[in-house]
Amino acid sequence: MSSARGIALACMALLAACQPLPQPFQPDSKVPGEFPLTMPIGEVSLYVAPVTGAEPPLDSDLAARVAAALLAREIPASTATRSLGSSDLTSALIEDENGRLLWAWQVARPRTAPLNGPDYPLGMTAAALNQADERTREGLALALASRVAAALDARAGIPAAASSAEAVAALPKVALLPFTGAPGDGNQALAVALREWLLRMGAARVVLNRQEADYLVLCEVKLDDAGPQRQTVSLNWVLQRPDGTRLGDVGQANQVPRGTLDGAWGPVARLAAQGGAEGLRDLLARLGPPLSAKPLN
Repeated sequence: MSSARGIALACMALLAACQPLPQPFQPDSKVPGEFPLTMPIGEVSLYVAPVTGAEPPLDSDLAARVAAALLAREIPASTATRSLGSSDLTSALIEDENGRLLWAWQVARPRTAPLNGPDYPLGMTAAALNQADERTREGLALALASRVAAALDARAGIPAAASSAEAVAALPKVALLPFTGAPGDGNQALAVALREWLLRMGAARVVLNRQEADYLVLCEVKLDDAGPQRQTVSLNWVLQRPDGTRLGDVGQANQVPRGTLDGAWGPVARLAAQGGAEGLRDLLARLGPPLSAKPLN
């Protein structure tokens, strides 16, 4: 590794360590009997730091474009907020031997080895990047976001989305029971988000007819007082057989300002559903393919 790259990555690590830490929304898991369920391993949230080596305001502009591109890929990224359980995407622009820029990046997550992606060659000098138009900057950010998203999915064990009819047909079929207890649009938003995450992870496909389902899934949401101005929001995702046999639970909880979730849940629903879907995926994998699954040729 060149000395310039080593210094850049050291700056990235220092930057990540110095960011503020608001309260987290962290998943926790439990299952009965013989099905131990590990803590969901995908990204709870991703803080995107300004790009080291880029002049202001380009450093923040590139970071914001990367975060927006990751959000479009259903990865909860932000340049504004960071939680205790979140990952940090830090990056730096370094010059190769020909004076052209490489975009080095790293994702660091608590209690997990850093994920260092391959450098992204921009094919331009620093001067050219500073003069680049909006379209060029957007294209560079999209390309980096694609590399980061692919690496995060691979680390979390998320395969490419099932794209063929045969692959979808081979997935376990789950039906969603009514989600209960959420204020605002939470029950509906959580159901929509869970359906998308299960298919994207290649874990299961949601069917409308309960008679066709191999498994049933529900979510129980509970709000408790946590002081005059705060509430504890708890979510419990439940997997069960069609006969009602309970196979496992995935729990999540966090304190939020009172009334925060009384309206639209928005990104919170996607974050919570991601953790729930990862736990359900692990449990379904332990159960093995259902009898109704069609083998791939």
